[in-house]
Amino acid sequence: MRRLLIAASPGELRGAVAEADALVDFRLVRTVGRSAVGDLFLGRVVRLQPALRAALIEIGQERPAYLSGDDALPRQDLAGLTEGASVLVQVKRDARADKAAAVTLRSRLRGRWLDWTPARPGVVAEEIEAKRRDRIVARVAGLLREGEGVRLRAGAGEVSPDHLSAAIAAMRARWSAIEERRAQAEPPVCLEAVPPMARLLEALVDESIGGIAVDDSRVLAEVRAWLGREIPVLVERLALHRGPPAIFEAAGVAEAVAGLLELRVVLPGGGAITIEPTAAATLIDVDSGSLEGEGRSGEDAFLAVNLEAATAVARQIRSRGLAGALVVDFIALRRRENRDRLLEAFRTALAAEVSEAQLLGWTRLGHVELTRPRRQAPLHEIVFERTAAGGYIKTALTVALEALATVERRVASEPNRPPELRVHPAVAAVLAGEAAPARHVLEARLGRPLPIVAEQGRARDSFDIRDA
Repeated sequence: MRRLLIAASPGELRGAVAEADALVDFRLVRTVGRSAVGDLFLGRVVRLQPALRAALIEIGQERPAYLSGDDALPRQDLAGLTEGASVLVQVKRDARADKAAAVTLRSRLRGRWLDWTPARPGVVAEEIEAKRRDRIVARVAGLLREGEGVRLRAGAGEVSPDHLSAAIAAMRARWSAIEERRAQAEPPVCLEAVPPMARLLEALVDESIGGIAVDDSRVLAEVRAWLGREIPVLVERLALHRGPPAIFEAAGVAEAVAGLLELRVVLPGGGAITIEPTAAATLIDVDSGSLEGEGRSGEDAFLAVNLEAATAVARQIRSRGLAGALVVDFIALRRRENRDRLLEAFRTALAAEVSEAQLLGWTRLGHVELTRPRRQAPLHEIVFERTAAGGYIKTALTVALEALATVERRVASEPNRPPELRVHPAVAAVLAGEAAPARHVLEARLGRPLPIVAEQGRARDSFDIRDA
């Protein structure tokens, strides 16, 4: 039975899907410094760049967002835009250290059974099996008004007409509310933001989930409210986890969750995979690992490692949120039939774990290429940032939230010992700024302010908790 486990701490929500003590999927969602992917903004065109087929759109972030001509309205390109004009855009990629946020004019409101596509009227049903598609499309088309559009999701084929009608009515009302806010707003302004909890649950919940456990009573109420609106049948499967042990430890997935932050993953059969994100692509290397020390080699041994790695790589892509261009360097195989077998096994694993990935096949260098649409920041971009030397270090926000979570656990176990938090000055600055809402939540639970001491000589990724 698959279970969803939700661990809450100040500023963060972590969701893990577990099955038979194995980690199936994972999401980290922050309530501070959060992702803006999916949020709708009324922006202002600040600059047109005809040579690049692009425009810069002010949406209230540190840098103007980037609008590519490929994300313009269908058949319109960017010809209708003028500098200074107001424009409705949706964030499709968060800003990174070296890149601005990317936005699109092709807004889409995501729902359980269907997505609302105001920029593309009509019905798209590519995820519905072909033999049922025409009937479902005709049914839905009869429910739409002129100019309205939807994209049916895979589960829509199993839904009753009444449920589809209700879903369309809800989306119509949601879009009307956005349009009303747009008519009264001055850019730049956010017209609709996806709540962090909704972002987490939309990614991890479906009817295959046999149980949902949450380790915080306040979060439990929020989850129950969302399920009541979206998937009422799951409300009765919701429960509060009371530790110790902590929720991930009790489910046997704490080690697997921690391993998602490691670049090297050791496989049970003796091989290993190394994941190296770069600016252009994510490179994944498969090696024979401990097999070399055991003296095991040869085509059959390498094929066995590759087949195990194919499943593991697909799972890591899903759990880490890896997207964009991905290149996998499997152990070289000489025989054509073995390469074909490996590619087919990888295709099967991707279909089971990452259905939206597109497998491109072997390159002339002997690598396997694939692409996956980027809809969220991958886990490593949320937690880490690159150093000047090219390595990775936890961001100041990551350290700040880890420190708050540790304080919360200590207070729960030792309520009579008021804590004092000692951190690097950069982390102290984040706790006073970006992470302040999370700190205030913790202080409200403590019933007193949390003393924070900035220590100049401390490593940025370390902290210490002492008695106040």
